[in-house]
Amino acid sequence: MFFDSYGSENLPTLVLLHGAAALDTFTHQYEALSRWFHVLVPHLPGAGKAAEEAYDPQATTDALSGWIGSLGENKVLLMGHSVGAELAVKLVSEHPSLFSRAVFLSPWLSASPASARRYASLARMSYGAVKNVSLLRLQAKYWGYTAEQTETLVSYSPKISLETYISFFEKRIRLSELGGYPSVSIPLLALCARGETAETKSSVRALGEQNTNCLTVIFPQGSHDFVLRNYKLLNPILLDFLTAK
Repeated sequence: MFFDSYGSENLPTLVLLHGAAALDTFTHQYEALSRWFHVLVPHLPGAGKAAEEAYDPQATTDALSGWIGSLGENKVLLMGHSVGAELAVKLVSEHPSLFSRAVFLSPWLSASPASARRYASLARMSYGAVKNVSLLRLQAKYWGYTAEQTETLVSYSPKISLETYISFFEKRIRLSELGGYPSVSIPLLALCARGETAETKSSVRALGEQNTNCLTVIFPQGSHDFVLRNYKLLNPILLDFLTAK
């Protein structure tokens, strides 16, 4: 598995799972987190050096658990956003022994069949944007990417297939199907922004309701990209949780 690395290898390991087709979802967290952790960012299907790979939730979870297990760490910390957060919930539910604590940002775990179809249809219509260099550069600027991250986005996005792009919305991970989640005993934190969809906010609330070890927060600003846009307020919350003893 390809991955990017930030911070000293002597620090505790934190694995970051990026959002759909957005390798550098955590661009505004790298510097702050790497002071405390050895940050690893695996390239998930549809992004970076895995841009041409098909996305399947179970296959991706299996690959991630195998890779994390091969790191030789006792336990690692885990954080994900959007699709990455959904994978993070699945990982801790199926492989709890690998992790010491986890953060779930904007997971969509209670998607109705109608919602999944609607967003998959929208993805089909908007697919052309991942091939448009000008739009990609504007998106990167809006997110605050560095020049290097922008060029990386521009280079890999056109390689994403239509099937993979649609599968981010069509192939759902549902909390109701994760039977191991209620018994996960590590500290958990689930957040989403106030401007998220009702189903995303419902997902965050359900994570807290089904596991008493999960603290839930509805962030007062932003929408789905609050990790990228509202990081000055968000980062202290993340650091407080991740560094807690």
